[in-house]
Amino acid sequence: MEAAKTSRDIRGSDMSGSSKTTTTASNAPWAAAQPALKTGLKAAEDAFKADPTGAKSVYTGSTVTPWSQNTQNAMGMISNAANANSSGAGISGQFQDVINNGGFTAPQMDAVNNTRAIANSSFDINANPAFQQVLRQAQDSARDAVNLNAGGAGRYGSGIHQDTLGSTIGDLTSRMVGQEYSDWQNRRDAANTSLFNMGNSGFQNLGSAYEGLKLPATDLMQLGAMDEDLATRMKNDELRIFNDTNNAPWNQISKLNAIASGAGQLGGTTTQTQPGQNPFLTALGYGTTGLGLLGGLF
Repeated sequence: MEAAKTSRDIRGSDMSGSSKTTTTASNAPWAAAQPALKTGLKAAEDAFKADPTGAKSVYTGSTVTPWSQNTQNAMGMISNAANANSSGAGISGQFQDVINNGGFTAPQMDAVNNTRAIANSSFDINANPAFQQVLRQAQDSARDAVNLNAGGAGRYGSGIHQDTLGSTIGDLTSRMVGQEYSDWQNRRDAANTSLFNMGNSGFQNLGSAYEGLKLPATDLMQLGAMDEDLATRMKNDELRIFNDTNNAPWNQISKLNAIASGAGQLGGTTTQTQPGQNPFLTALGYGTTGLGLLGGLF
């Protein structure tokens, strides 16, 4: 590489007496920069020769972060719990029972059966032992009261006493049985309403029970998604290494070509030819101005 230089060549004069000058310029790099350019080119060439394929520049280790021990422990616990409560075992069996019972647990099913029995029952005065006990107590109290009054009036055992006793016990029994019948009707109506509402609740519970039945499988699916995510990241890492290995030689060549191309543009030579002054006119003192004024005469 050389510094810029200019040469002047007098080729002679034409008929007008003018001369022609040829200027040659070399645009070589700045002299102070040439050592650095040479060093860079040499370093690039050495680097390319040391690793022409670029294989040494490819990181072939894995960049995938594996599961931590805590994550693996948690995954194992979830997996064990899911397996222990699936396929009819553990809580899955209870949810299945709820589904089989129309949406009710065993205690709820007992309540449904009791309510159904009341809703479908027929009135029977002897069907309620508690009412029979209350009725007897009321009858006994009424009988004692009538007997006490009759004895106090000196009419105990008389016809009036017997009529009064029969009328009092009869009226009491009629009223209490009538009230029991009315209460039974109310209970039966309430039971039918409750049974209807229980059916709606059971239908809603079916969906909840089914979702609960799927919980172990949902947990296992989440674990599977985590495994698939790790497998995908590992496969992408393999593809990264494969692509980097294939592209490395071309990258090395591109780097070398880039330096060589840039260095090649730093040199070059240009040549320029232009007419010179007429020595005759210069001697006369006209110079270039005289050439302009008298050029037409020569």
